[in-house]
Amino acid sequence: MASWEQLFRHLVQQAKSLPEYPAECRDDDHLVGGCEAKVWLWLDTSDPQAVVIRFDSESRIVRGLLALLQQRLDGCSAAEISTFDIDKFYREEGLDNALSPSRSNGLYQVAKTLKLRVVER
Repeated sequence: MASWEQLFRHLVQQAKSLPEYPAECRDDDHLVGGCEAKVWLWLDTSDPQAVVIRFDSESRIVRGLLALLQQRLDGCSAAEISTFDIDKFYREEGLDNALSPSRSNGLYQVAKTLKLRVVER
């Protein structure tokens, strides 16, 4: 397992890879509840076989976590997103024991909200 410092550097680098978030969507309608740091989620589900996902946050670490999540799910089908396993994702990314409880809970909320919003559309 990587040290916290290595993970921190990796997440900061990942945060820089997030595509630009639509400025007009940094509002309450796109806010994800249950996160300590503000997180916004924008979706384009016009093609249910290739959902476009965009995230943003004010926290660099959270942005890095969101970048990893976005890399995994952006362009996936709505069906794939609705069955996404956040625990498996944590294990595969080496995050299962590396995150604080509040960050873990926040990422769970992001995944839950993402699944709900994809299904609603």
